[in-house]
Amino acid sequence: MRVLWFGTYSVGPGYPRNTVLMESLRSAGVEVAECHAPLFGGAADKVAAARSPLRWGLRAAAAWARLALKFHRAGPRDLVVVGYTGHFDLFLARALSVVRRRPLVLDAFLSPYDTAVGDRKLLAPESRTARALFRVERAALRSADLVLTDTAAHADFMAGTFGVPRRRFVPVPVGSLVTAPMAAPVPVGAGGGGPGAAEDFHAFFCGSFVPLQGVPYILDAAAGAPDLAFRLVGDGPDGPVVEEEVRRRAMANVTLERRFIPKDELERRLAAAGAVLGVFGSTPKAARVVPCKVYDGLAAGLPVVTARTPAAEELLTHGRDALLVDRRDPASLAAALRRLRDEPGLGDRLREGARRIARERFSREALGLRLRGAPQELVP
Repeated sequence: MRVLWFGTYSVGPGYPRNTVLMESLRSAGVEVAECHAPLFGGAADKVAAARSPLRWGLRAAAAWARLALKFHRAGPRDLVVVGYTGHFDLFLARALSVVRRRPLVLDAFLSPYDTAVGDRKLLAPESRTARALFRVERAALRSADLVLTDTAAHADFMAGTFGVPRRRFVPVPVGSLVTAPMAAPVPVGAGGGGPGAAEDFHAFFCGSFVPLQGVPYILDAAAGAPDLAFRLVGDGPDGPVVEEEVRRRAMANVTLERRFIPKDELERRLAAAGAVLGVFGSTPKAARVVPCKVYDGLAAGLPVVTARTPAAEELLTHGRDALLVDRRDPASLAAALRRLRDEPGLGDRLREGARRIARERFSREALGLRLRGAPQELVP
């Protein structure tokens, strides 16, 4: 099978989706060529563009001109996958395919309408821009021959919200850029059995600080647990707010670094952590996602603590491969971390479960087989 990965999709730090899926397909023996023209420079750039339709339109026009040229140079393909975020790109791909019709797969991943209106509150639901975004997303989902999402919860949401048959959606986990468990994980307190490890125990969070990640929840948990150490790394539009909150509350047990870190440093930070933190936001979208930070922790073979949500329970079993906590109660996060630090054997069991689920559910081989099988009936 020959696949063309098409669009203005996001890559780089904080955006592993397209890279992981392309690598997974290649591991399954699929020939994947890229037809890519970047549109955004990062999370802050994306937010600014969302507030200015004119700015977005000018950028899109220039990017699409480059895409059209690259598309015709790419030659014939069995399948075109429009990478995330590519709802608008789908219409260009459809137009470019009018002569040599090929099945189109849209990696919808998440809903741009839900992100802008429901999660980030960037647009009022009744605004013209919000209504236009809804219509565009609905049209893109209906036009695609197949739609990829990250979780079944998201597939259910998109099918119901936009009136698209559920059978057209195929949930495919986000996966991780971390490709193997850490060779020598740091012992986790008494649970890991290492002398002196309890003093080194800390919870590690890496993200972009968007609402669904629930950073205020983490800070509330830290404020009520001075015996626990928290290390937060990352940045995004809400980075200054998080930094000011840590400063205002004088949280000596919280270390904050406002910067994105490369893959090799991320792996070192993961290896040193006693626990990897997932997401704890209270928004509806937070209940439908399993983000890359959870997959990174699991792929590294480390204990993960995240909120108990429908999406998390699609993948994880509490006490076997992760600890799931109440996202309404920050004290439950502190209690889970103390349990992980102090309970003999728990850390080892979670590490074993993490390695198992990473291998079975979202290794390159597992994702490659799922991706290769999903569109088989679409390819002549």
